[in-house]
Amino acid sequence: MDETQGATTLGPGSAPGGIRLKLHLDPAQLRALERIAAERKTSAAVLVEQLVLNALAHAEVPPPADSHVQRPHTTYEEATHDFTRDQPDGTLDPA
Repeated sequence: MDETQGATTLGPGSAPGGIRLKLHLDPAQLRALERIAAERKTSAAVLVEQLVLNALAHAEVPPPADSHVQRPHTTYEEATHDFTRDQPDGTLDPA
């Protein structure tokens, strides 16, 4: 992964199009993460994102759960076929 690429999030706690990820690190662990990131000339956020994406790339993903069948799409014509159109003078269209 390109180490000069920035994180895709907007900042701490912001993950548009993704999920929030909260890490609980003690001060020593956080300093170690920041030292590793500084040595790699990146930020701790980018480093964590790379670690998570790498872990997900190597994880076994279970198959999707069976879900209920969604109702078929209703077209505009099907939804409005019994309605009558108003005339410019306010009367109903004699259809």
